[in-house]
Amino acid sequence: MMAQHAPRPRPAPSSNAPACCGLWSGPRRSAAVLFDPLTQRQLTLSLANTAPAHTTLLDWLAEQSAHLVIPDTLLALPCLNQASQTPVAVWVAPSALLEAIRLAAGLTTRAPKYTAALLARWPSAPALRPFLRRLAASPHPHQIALL
Repeated sequence: MMAQHAPRPRPAPSSNAPACCGLWSGPRRSAAVLFDPLTQRQLTLSLANTAPAHTTLLDWLAEQSAHLVIPDTLLALPCLNQASQTPVAVWVAPSALLEAIRLAAGLTTRAPKYTAALLARWPSAPALRPFLRRLAASPHPHQIALL
């Protein structure tokens, strides 16, 4: 008779892990999913594909001390291209890898909120985390470089 083993405990997330928000732009609206790794809860938001809506999202994320995860294709949007000027940490996922995962997971025909959730959970996945690139904060426009 084989001894039964207790299930392995899942490692507890780091107590300082920030909440992450994945943003995915659909044909008519954008979907944003805020994922809190401490509570494992997520909040889904639907917003218009407009600059004021994206700016409002960035301001709200700054209040929540949350990070934003976007695909590199969204950097072409003027309001998100300037996201480096906000206090929100912005992470960029490579669109080629994201599309491959979406295809393999069957997300290409699903609502945008599912891809936004994938992006929100990307930083907590050890196999995917190395592919994220931090969007460098741009210097203040009135600040001059000393070197």
